[in-house]
Amino acid sequence: MNKRKIWLVRTGEILPIDEESPRLFRMGLIGQICASNPDNEVVWWCSTLNHFKKEFRRERDCKKKIAPNYDLFMIHGPGYSKNMSVRRLYHQFYEGKHFMALAEREEQPDVILCSMPTPELAYYVSKYAKKHNIPVFADIRDTFPDMYVDFCSDRLRPFMKVGIIPYKIMLSKALKRCTGIIATSEKFLDWGLNYAKRGIKDTDRAYYVSYPDNNVELTDADRKFWYDMGIEKDDFVCCFFGQFGFTVDLETVMKAAVITAKKNPKVKYVICGVGEKLSEYKEIVKGCDNVIFPGWVDRVQICSLGEISSAGLLSYRPGKNYENSMPNKFCEYLALKLALLIQPEGMMLDFAEKYQCGVHYSNEEQLAEQILMLADNREKTASMKENARNLYEEKFCAEKVYADMVKFLEDNSLKNNI
Repeated sequence: MNKRKIWLVRTGEILPIDEESPRLFRMGLIGQICASNPDNEVVWWCSTLNHFKKEFRRERDCKKKIAPNYDLFMIHGPGYSKNMSVRRLYHQFYEGKHFMALAEREEQPDVILCSMPTPELAYYVSKYAKKHNIPVFADIRDTFPDMYVDFCSDRLRPFMKVGIIPYKIMLSKALKRCTGIIATSEKFLDWGLNYAKRGIKDTDRAYYVSYPDNNVELTDADRKFWYDMGIEKDDFVCCFFGQFGFTVDLETVMKAAVITAKKNPKVKYVICGVGEKLSEYKEIVKGCDNVIFPGWVDRVQICSLGEISSAGLLSYRPGKNYENSMPNKFCEYLALKLALLIQPEGMMLDFAEKYQCGVHYSNEEQLAEQILMLADNREKTASMKENARNLYEEKFCAEKVYADMVKFLEDNSLKNNI
């Protein structure tokens, strides 16, 4: 029997080959579940460039088999060193156009799931699918390019609105071609349907960003990694994982750290990740010993830090992008059983208030006040942590959410509709 051929297209995620115990995100987890069905043959179209480390995995287009029925097809582009740069825009355009050329040489799939962003990939993937009458679904992760208008200064906003017009046209054409639109929230789905200029159909769905249950057996050595960095067992630890990009507001966190250092030395901040603003953050907390910057961390280190932490920082700049959806960090912190410290209003805060697992802040004084309150009331914090885990199991467990999403793709493939 011929296998169902599924293409997944996403260039900005950690790949299964990146490290010994990779922390896979949405597309990586979907790929695993797809490949767990022996009737499926899966190809994940990705990039030779590691977006997080800005390093090339390979120096040319290549395929890598990671399971008998699962291949990575890495597209090679020019690369970039800064997230906000013309070079990155050129890289994304090149990858999209190059995908079209490479795809024409391959055996056609039965269904395609393409992540959005990027609009360039969505445009060329949908163009290829339309040409060959293949069902294609866009998976909307954020509101690019509109989000750039939300996050730029008032002075630059009129110019940004003009600058993103080509991307808006590209995205609209892509979504009009799609068989259906998938999104990480109902509001993002509405946003995508507005670009597609149509109403909702049976082939449109919202599947929340979800996180896999942590099946990592931690050792004393794993915990010692953090204790050696200056954390003590009775500290109240607030953690952050991620890139220090323009959508993240860690300046406010650093200023809050300066405030809490004077009032409660047992409050510690562990800020994991890399980014262009790292030196600025270190300068703000210069002279304080309550902030730790360990750099990029792996899955085991995240799990061990989660075990000894009390709260997770969702420090995103306010805007529609984070008001209308939940990023990876939201469900990751829930899975790690952490109380939530939430900066944007919207869906994340709505869930946190309903399930009593998080608090809101809008400036450094409020953040410091909330952290000090939780540090002084460990029983309340413990209750919030339990509630966070309960919310994860009910709504954001990847093994459940993405299994449903994969079933939806399989049911809408050519193989099931001949």
